[in-house]
Amino acid sequence: MSEDIQQDQALQIDPEEVKFESLRDRTDEIELIISGLTTVALFTLPGLLFDTLMDIHSHQTVIMVMGANIALMLVPGLFYVLGCCFAIHLMIRAYWAGLIGLRTVFPQGVNWDKTPGLGPVGRAFYRNHLPDLSKAIASADHLASSLFSVISLIALGMIWASVLIGLIIAVAGFIGAQTGHTNLAISAALVISITLLAGASVLLWLVDAKFGRWFPSLLERNWYRKLVHGLIRYNNFLSPQRLILPVQLTLQSNTRPRLFSFVFGGGILLIILVGTTIYERWTQFTLSEEFRYLDDAVVAEGFRSTYYENLRSSRDRIRFYPMIDRFVQQEAVMTVFIPYFPLRDNLVMDTTCDPESPPLDCLRGLWTISLGERTLAQESLIPAERFDLNLRGLMGVVSLDGLQPGLHTLELVWNEGGDATQLDDRYDVEELRYNIPFVFSPAYEIALDHEAMAPAETSP
Repeated sequence: MSEDIQQDQALQIDPEEVKFESLRDRTDEIELIISGLTTVALFTLPGLLFDTLMDIHSHQTVIMVMGANIALMLVPGLFYVLGCCFAIHLMIRAYWAGLIGLRTVFPQGVNWDKTPGLGPVGRAFYRNHLPDLSKAIASADHLASSLFSVISLIALGMIWASVLIGLIIAVAGFIGAQTGHTNLAISAALVISITLLAGASVLLWLVDAKFGRWFPSLLERNWYRKLVHGLIRYNNFLSPQRLILPVQLTLQSNTRPRLFSFVFGGGILLIILVGTTIYERWTQFTLSEEFRYLDDAVVAEGFRSTYYENLRSSRDRIRFYPMIDRFVQQEAVMTVFIPYFPLRDNLVMDTTCDPESPPLDCLRGLWTISLGERTLAQESLIPAERFDLNLRGLMGVVSLDGLQPGLHTLELVWNEGGDATQLDDRYDVEELRYNIPFVFSPAYEIALDHEAMAPAETSP
């Protein structure tokens, strides 16, 4: 009688288990939908983020610029790496779906009696080593689910760490801007942030996992348990352990722990490297080292498209250089626009400008404009607002009357005679010099040339 009861209990199906299996079947479809939509979004959003932040780059404060730089270095790397992972997840799920279809159509699996191209030895080898369809389906399902969980774990950890590091660096940048050591404060805050995040986890692992194993007598000490509990609470404060640890410990305990730690740490490092590389590619002309015979220093003394309004591109939005309308000048006057960049100009003007002077005169006094022996009067610079460039600045008119046709250079100097490096370590030069080459080809000379080349009229 007792055996019958035990059999009946064994045959009873746990309703919670049935509910979970039904939910498990639906999560595969959810994974595919999330992976498909997220893959497209992750490869699209970094460009939109860069465009949005660069459009308002000249309007930002010191703290906003630091936050934008952190976002542009970490978010694109996170999105692109996760996008690739989701694409791999889609391929694995597609393979898994194909295996299920084969298992439904051909339940017997491989028909080893009909395997063209295989001899007896090869057939025996593959039959002993290749998994059947059921094992292949289970392996693909296991890999896809694990990858999806690791992706979510890395994304959550990186987002939380980015927010925490960003807040610390923002506070440090604000303090550094007040003391004149902005870059030093940011560097120190970055080191402290990484130490807090990584050092806390390493210290907990060392004290709990290693010392507890090496010195079993410590387990009986009340102070030791309080120390471990304090480190756990400290880690809970630094990161959302209730969200991260269930996934992390489940994967670690059911896979290879060292391999998981290597993949997780390598994924974070890869995100940082990819993000930094993308940021450099967006802001620099090239990442190649093959331009050593025509590097940035050499090009700075010559023709740069940033100097000409008709040649500017979207990448020039973060270069607040003076500019003229075009390279070839045919009129008797040439206009020059000097962008006002508060992060570059305000600190110098706050230090050197007379408090009783009009703000416009302070901004004018920052710039010296000369063409050969001609120097443009600073009083002639007028305030300008350019909605087409989303900039404000100064507009000047340079006379070209009496200038010989040919190649000339307009020279502009920012903070001439000053030393900006004494104000804050954000400045790495005392003054800035911009040499804008242009060709003066008067329109009336072109007309005269055409008249000279025209055939002479003959009287009848």
